[in-house]
Amino acid sequence: MPVIVGAIAALLTFIVIGSLLAPLGAMGPVEIAVIAVVALAAGIAAGVWEARRRRS
Repeated sequence: MPVIVGAIAALLTFIVIGSLLAPLGAMGPVEIAVIAVVALAAGIAAGVWEARRRRS
């Protein structure tokens, strides 16, 4: 279950940040890569949080 929570958090983070930055324009490959790294970090953090929550 922590993997599912992490994947959903990563996907939602990617969508939200991307949709907030898209109207600004200039979404090049560097910006997309930064958003992907932030989404990955959010997914990992959510998965770890869920795993710790389940243990206690």
